[in-house]
Amino acid sequence: MSAQVSSVVCQAGWDEFVAEHRDGGFLQSWHWGDLKQRYGWRATRLAVHGKRGVVAGAQVLVRTRDIWPGGPPVGLTYVPRGPLTDVQDDAVAIVHAAVELARDSGASVVRVEPPNTATARTLERCGFTASDQFVQIPRTAMVDLTVPESDLLTSFKAKMRYNIHLARRRGVEVNIGADDTDFDAFMRLVEITSRREGFAIHDPAYYRDVWQTFQPDNGALFIAHLDGRALAALLVIGVGETAAYVFGASSNTNRNLMAPHAAQWAAIRWAKERGFAQYDLWGMADSRDPDDPMAGVHRFKLGFNPQPVMYPGAFDLVLHPVRAWLLTRGALHARKAIHSLRAGRRAAA
Repeated sequence: MSAQVSSVVCQAGWDEFVAEHRDGGFLQSWHWGDLKQRYGWRATRLAVHGKRGVVAGAQVLVRTRDIWPGGPPVGLTYVPRGPLTDVQDDAVAIVHAAVELARDSGASVVRVEPPNTATARTLERCGFTASDQFVQIPRTAMVDLTVPESDLLTSFKAKMRYNIHLARRRGVEVNIGADDTDFDAFMRLVEITSRREGFAIHDPAYYRDVWQTFQPDNGALFIAHLDGRALAALLVIGVGETAAYVFGASSNTNRNLMAPHAAQWAAIRWAKERGFAQYDLWGMADSRDPDDPMAGVHRFKLGFNPQPVMYPGAFDLVLHPVRAWLLTRGALHARKAIHSLRAGRRAAA
């Protein structure tokens, strides 16, 4: 008999399930779904229930828009790092329910980024195919927080340990952001980093919403500074077993003070003190691509001697081929054209 799937309306029960599941993380948290609903998505939590509550589930995000006024919709149904289940039959039932939700919503594509290979194989059996258009970078690395703090620091590479100590000796201090002044300092660093590295950023309101949604219990903004000048900052979100380094930025000045190293060490210690088992460095470069824009930050993250993790990536089920092309490939070509124009402007500058 196939599992019965229903939508969840109790936030406490859902978040308890996500926090306790070995693959649970902030992307499946109720808070994240509520946050995304402020930016054009609709969040639905689909679950299989047992005697003690939710036993399997997936937070499903849907966003659609009309191609032209009164015309057919294009849109994406998206499951980030889910479904959360250890039972194949439950996974199949949840995937089928997500597809039906997508059809009812007029979505063109269902995209699932599963948390493990077993769920990826289930998706393939349900007709999904692997896609290179992932939303979350499938390569990451984890720092083990279950060891004593002294052993944790010792496990880092020698250069990382040296730079952490150097930052302290040179007077760099790290505080946890608490007000608008701290957030404004973070945003200035984000804008500086964006110009330096040539990547796009969100509207400040989005970063503020992420920060305020998860702090103080499940998130924190760390500001590394010297004599009142912010030199580096990062935002961490923690749910379940994992605290994740989601956003980071640094100044163009005083880079010899190693402020980013100090900020990361403060965030790692914060995560450990709150009982998280691992610290997710949230994205690593593709070793097969010498031009991967994350190559520099990849080298920095390797200093923490993390354990590499490779997720299965994205899997798509196309519901409307033409509309799906407009949504995915058409958008991809547009993004490439924009990146080329930006690169040209940077070269000419």
